[in-house]
Amino acid sequence: MRRFMGLGGVALTAVFALALLSAPTPVAAGSITAGETRVESEDPRSIMFRVSVEAESSLEAATFNYKVLNPDGNVGGGGEADFVPANQTDATFTLETITATRYIPVGSEFVVSWELTDGDGTTVTTEEESFIFLDGQYDWTSRTEGDVTVYWYGGNEPAAMITFEATRAALAETEALLEVEVPYPVRVLVWASEDDGELARQPRSETLDEELITMGQRVAADVLFVFEPDVDVVRHEAAHIVTKVAGDGPFNDAPSWLDEGTAVYMQINRGNFGDAVESAIELQVPLDLRSIQSPPNQARFNNLFYGQSWSTVDFMIAQFGEAAFAEVFRTIKEGSSTDAALESVYGVNQDGLYNLWREANGMAALDFAERPGSDAGPVAEATRAPLAIPTSVAAAPSGGSSSSTDDGSTSGGGTSDGDDASTGVGDDDANSAAGLIVAVVTLLVVVALGGGAFALFRRGRA
Repeated sequence: MRRFMGLGGVALTAVFALALLSAPTPVAAGSITAGETRVESEDPRSIMFRVSVEAESSLEAATFNYKVLNPDGNVGGGGEADFVPANQTDATFTLETITATRYIPVGSEFVVSWELTDGDGTTVTTEEESFIFLDGQYDWTSRTEGDVTVYWYGGNEPAAMITFEATRAALAETEALLEVEVPYPVRVLVWASEDDGELARQPRSETLDEELITMGQRVAADVLFVFEPDVDVVRHEAAHIVTKVAGDGPFNDAPSWLDEGTAVYMQINRGNFGDAVESAIELQVPLDLRSIQSPPNQARFNNLFYGQSWSTVDFMIAQFGEAAFAEVFRTIKEGSSTDAALESVYGVNQDGLYNLWREANGMAALDFAERPGSDAGPVAEATRAPLAIPTSVAAAPSGGSSSSTDDGSTSGGGTSDGDDASTGVGDDDANSAAGLIVAVVTLLVVVALGGGAFALFRRGRA
């Protein structure tokens, strides 16, 4: 087992899964004395907490309590600790961090304490101790500037510095666009590869694992994972930190097309996302906004989903301005449905906005059934924190090619054939029947997987 050894400057010399942030003095009350909590972990799937106890009348009961701090609301739990009743003994508690019903991502902040009872019935509760949960397989180092902290290990410092600067820049630029400030610190974990971080990821379906290569992921409101230091991957994920603050309220969240479209808008390069939507426009088979309230669960649809979302956001900002765009987010956060927010700011609902976008791209407007009032808000999605859709590239089929930015970093999208770009529906006629077919087919393949990341496709990657 790897054990906590303390902190040294900005370098975290702890080589296990948690870094101690505050170390209280030993607790002594009545006949019970407790030392500092020690943490042992082999990998990020579980954590063992240990405390040494001296009790004159022998330790008879020990309970471990924890909270995971999260801007969306703290969660916690605990249970009975294991120990051998004695005057001097260690109490331990093992917490599984990844189960069928629990996912505590690396980078989370813990607050822990113990409740200890001796043979005389004396009970004491230790002072709370704070920890940052790190992947216990590696020796982590950190850098903090302002409200951004980046963690890395080994010789991965160059990638960490790229990530650090891209995160800070994207946060500032997205905050300016949406006229908000992120009110809490952001932590970014940088692994040397996706394989290195495999055990820290929340399990997903076998099909998606085969089709997608994860490059980055927003796993909590304040935590990002980075597996490849691509500037656009980092900018996209950092933008999600801000869109959540700007558009997610107590009653409504921004729909995925608005959330993901804004994140792609904040990238420097859009890769093949742009190619996918251009192809759909040429074939006159784009996706209407009501069909992309949530991300698709099939890799072949992702390029068009992100391309369509980005193109719509780009149109909104170009047509109506940045201030109005920020007002849409603000109105949704205050409790309005997506339709009501758009009508309030732009004078059109999602159908009307989609038709304005169609006309701006040389397509005829579609006839939509009149809706009695605003909609009921976006389609229900999976919990956005701590869960998220990974930033990914599709596992490469043979014979494909990769797409790179000017600086050599991969930035989204793989080569899309006609079937992928058009989702296999529609013809050259832009009529209402085609629109209905596109909506029905797309809704069958789009599921509520939650916001907070994007899929980058590229072919030819090993």
